[in-house]
Amino acid sequence: MKETFSLAISELAIVMESSPILYLVPICLIYLYFKDKSSLWRTFFLWGTLFLFFLYICPVSGKILHYCLSQGTYFRIFWLVPLVPLFCYTATTVITHLQGVKRLCLFLVLLFCSTQFGSYMLKEPNFYPVTNPYKLTQESVDTAKWLPDGAYIVGADWLVPFIRQYNPTITLVNERNGPDAISVELAKDYPDLAVLGPLVQSSGCDFVAIGQDKNQTIQGNWEDYGFHFYRGDNRCIIFVNEKSEFYQ
Repeated sequence: MKETFSLAISELAIVMESSPILYLVPICLIYLYFKDKSSLWRTFFLWGTLFLFFLYICPVSGKILHYCLSQGTYFRIFWLVPLVPLFCYTATTVITHLQGVKRLCLFLVLLFCSTQFGSYMLKEPNFYPVTNPYKLTQESVDTAKWLPDGAYIVGADWLVPFIRQYNPTITLVNERNGPDAISVELAKDYPDLAVLGPLVQSSGCDFVAIGQDKNQTIQGNWEDYGFHFYRGDNRCIIFVNEKSEFYQ
């Protein structure tokens, strides 16, 4: 139970990116609790938000959600929490109860907060410029171009969802954020090749394609496990299995 609760708290921090805007949630909920008690919208935002947070953070219901949604999608229930509508509804409710200069000052304060504490979404890493007609992430397309048809690969999380859309002849050994041992080890901050190497060897894959940032954190030498540098750039690096038909 303690592990589930700790996971919920840590993933909440990831989703909110430790932004000061998180502190507006309890402020909004407290205000709605004491004001405008007859409003249907107030009931929806107040008790609906609290209910969703309870489902997520409560160790019992959180463990069930974690099991049903899998570790890779557990945090996405926060998308159901109406945080932005909650802020907007509370702000408009407060503004309508004020008059004159007070209303204008509050509006300016809220405008300042939204510009200083908000995030511009249409930028990296949320969105990347692409030049390919597939509208896939450019780095996944560039990586897929290096891989031959019919290859079996172990891929990074950012590559796995897209590579088969570009080349359906490629077979993926692992899943994105999957429960398999390879994905679990790759997801660690400092993957250990003493663990990962034998797993990749036994999978019978032809290639391992991961990001340069991840490769720099891996502890060990790929060549000790029969994988040699194949192709790469400043974003991605590919290793080829010396037992593969593609190894030259």
